[in-house]
Amino acid sequence: MNVMGGAAATSDGCIFDTGIQPSPVSVRPMDWPADCGAESVFLGRTRRETHPELGALIRLEYEVYAPMAESLLREMAGAAAQRWGCRAVRITHASGVVNPGEASIVIQVATPHRGEAFEACRYLIDRVKHELPVWKREIWERGTTFVKGCCAHNDADAERRP
Repeated sequence: MNVMGGAAATSDGCIFDTGIQPSPVSVRPMDWPADCGAESVFLGRTRRETHPELGALIRLEYEVYAPMAESLLREMAGAAAQRWGCRAVRITHASGVVNPGEASIVIQVATPHRGEAFEACRYLIDRVKHELPVWKREIWERGTTFVKGCCAHNDADAERRP
């Protein structure tokens, strides 16, 4: 695996492991801090779906502006750690091809208690979906669509065009 970004410990001992990976992502074991009793994991997978005119989804192709994305992922991890007392945060997003059933993003959060882990995980996926410089091309049986810009997952902001 070739993850750009990588793990780092902050001055308060929180572990951040953030980056962009040129393939589908997966949950990986991590040596979480001993004072953590909760780990929340979000794994975003490509759905098997059918476009009304273009047929079955074959794959997604992600383009990522890595320098900006890596900086934003670290900033997001820091904000979650500060707000919910996270002791470890992992966020990895795929670039390139992700087939149906494979994952394009994994978020893992460790906190002393479960409530904070759930809240931090939700906060992080919501921020990633609306802020990360990631563009998605959908490859269908009979054509392609492109989901424009960072706010692509907000229905009001999405622009899909064949």
